[in-house]
Amino acid sequence: MIGSGSGERAGPRVGMRLWLAASFAAVGLITAAVVYLIVINSSETALSDRAEELAVGRTISLADRVGARKGDPQDVIAGAQDTGFRAWYFDSAGRLLAPLPPGTALNEISERSAAINAALEGRRFISKRAGGEVFVVSAPVYQQAVITGAVLGSYSRTQVLQGAIDQLRNDSLRALLIAVLIGMLAGIIVASVVAHRIKRLASGARELAAGDFDVQLQVSGRDEVGDLARALETMRVSLKESFGVLTADRDKLTAIFDGLGDSVMVVDTEDRVRFTNTAAKELLGDSETAPEAALPVLHRAAEIGFAAHPALRIGDRAFAIQARDLPAEGAVLAVARDRTDEMRREFAERDFVSNAAHELRNPLAGISSAVEVLRDGAKDDPEARDHFLTRLAEDSERMARLIQGLLTLARVETLGVAEAEVVDVAVATRDVANAVTAPKGIDLILDVEADLAAAGDPTLLRQVLIGLVENAFKNTLAPGSVAIRAHRDGENEVVLEVMDTGTGIPAAEIERIFERFYRRTETRTQEGFGLGLAIARRMVSVMGGQIGANSVEGQGSTFWVRLPYKHPSPTPVA
Repeated sequence: MIGSGSGERAGPRVGMRLWLAASFAAVGLITAAVVYLIVINSSETALSDRAEELAVGRTISLADRVGARKGDPQDVIAGAQDTGFRAWYFDSAGRLLAPLPPGTALNEISERSAAINAALEGRRFISKRAGGEVFVVSAPVYQQAVITGAVLGSYSRTQVLQGAIDQLRNDSLRALLIAVLIGMLAGIIVASVVAHRIKRLASGARELAAGDFDVQLQVSGRDEVGDLARALETMRVSLKESFGVLTADRDKLTAIFDGLGDSVMVVDTEDRVRFTNTAAKELLGDSETAPEAALPVLHRAAEIGFAAHPALRIGDRAFAIQARDLPAEGAVLAVARDRTDEMRREFAERDFVSNAAHELRNPLAGISSAVEVLRDGAKDDPEARDHFLTRLAEDSERMARLIQGLLTLARVETLGVAEAEVVDVAVATRDVANAVTAPKGIDLILDVEADLAAAGDPTLLRQVLIGLVENAFKNTLAPGSVAIRAHRDGENEVVLEVMDTGTGIPAAEIERIFERFYRRTETRTQEGFGLGLAIARRMVSVMGGQIGANSVEGQGSTFWVRLPYKHPSPTPVA
C-alpha cells in the first residue's frame, strides 16, 4: 500500500476510557497540588502570625476551666499538656498544685515568680524568650469572682506550629489523593458515556463503508456527538438514495451492454480488464488481460485519445475495434465487433461473382462463337450445324442452372417459418429415390422406420433430400453406396440421414459447408457455385428444423436433418 514504507509505526491502541481517566486524574492532581501549596503556605503564615494569640488563648481557656471546676484540676492540667505547650496550676499562696512532679521545664522559666505574682494580683503576664520563639503566659483562676490561684503556661512556637503544619500537610495529602481518585472516577464515567456513543457512530460508519445503507444510526443528545450522529444519519440517507440511483443506472447499463452483440471492454494501463460484457467474455475466455493482438490499438488510444482498426485478427476471428481513452478512469474503453462471418460472406460473394463471371463468360463466348459460325454458313452443313447447336444447348443449360440457383436462394430467403404439415417420411424418401439416378457402381439404399411422420413441407423436404443425395453421388467413387435413413429420435424429433462412403469432408471445413457461395477445396475445379447446401439449410429452417453434417475424411459423410415428430395422419401429405 502507498505510504507503508514511510517509517511510521502504529503505536499501541489507547482506549478513550484510559486517556480520559488519565486526563481527569492529571487535572485533579495539578489542581490539588496547587491548592495544597497555597493552603500550606497561607496556613504557615497565619499560624506564625497568630502564635502569640494562640499561647494567650490556650492559657486563659485553661484557667477558666480550672476555675469552673470542670473536672479534677490535676486531670485538667494533665490533659492540657501537648507538644510545645506546658501548663502548671498554683494556689493563692503560690504553691504548685498540678502537675506533680512539675518536670524540668518549670525550672527553665526564669520569670515564673513574676508571672505567678502578676496572675495572683489579677493581671495577665505575657513574656517572650529566645527571640520570640517561646511565650510565657500567666492568667488568674477565678472562683465566684475571687482569685483562688494562677495558671502558668509555656508555649513553644516552633513545636506547636510544626505539629499543626504536619497535621495540615497530612490532611492536605489525603485530600489530594481523594481528589485524584474522584478525577479518575469522573474521567472513567465520562469516557464510558462518550465512548459508548462514539462506538455506535463508528459501527454505523463501518456499515456505511461496507455499503450497507439500511442500518439507521441512533441519534441522541444535543451536544457535538449528537450533531455528528445527525450529520452521519443525513449522509446515510443521501448515500442510500444516490447509490439506489447509481445501482439502477448500473443495472440498465449492464442490461444494455449484455444485450449488445459487440464486445465491450474497459482495460487499465497495465492491460488488465476491469469490465466486460457477455460478448467480450466469449472473446477473452479465461484471460484477465486484453488480447495481445489488440494491445497496439489500446496503447495508441491511451496516447492520442482514440484509435481504430477495421479488421484485426484475434485468434481465428476478425474484429473491427474502436478504442477511446478514459482519462478520469485511467483506462481505455474498447468496442470490438466480430466481422468474421461478414468478411467471409464478402469474400465468398466476391469469389462467387468472379466464378459466376468466369462461368458466364465461357458459355456466352461459346454461344457467341457458335452463332457467328452458323451465320458464316455452318448452318448449311448438317454435321457442323448439329455440333454447334449442341454446344449452344449445353451453354444455355449451364447458364440456366446458375440463374435458377440464385433465384431459388432468393425465394427461400424471403420465406418465413411456414405452417407445418404432416409429412409421410416413407413416401417422401421413395419419391426422392425415384427422382434421382444413381451413377454406375453406386448403390442407393433406403432404410426408413415404419409409420414415421414429421412436421414440415413435403415439397421442400424432397428438394432438400434430392440435393443431399446428388451431392453424395458426386463425392462417392465406385464401388460405393449412398443410404437414406429415417428414424424417430426420442419423443419429439425425426432424424433423416443421407450417408455416403465417399471422400469425406476435412474437419476445418465441416462448419462452413452450409455458407452461401462456399465451395470445398477439392470441388472448386468442378462445376457448381456453392449454393446447394445454403439453400437446403434455409429450406430446413423454414420447416422449423435443423440440418448438419458429420464426416471422417476418407471414410464418408453423413448429412442429417432433424424435424419435429408428428403422429401419423389418416391422410398424410406424401
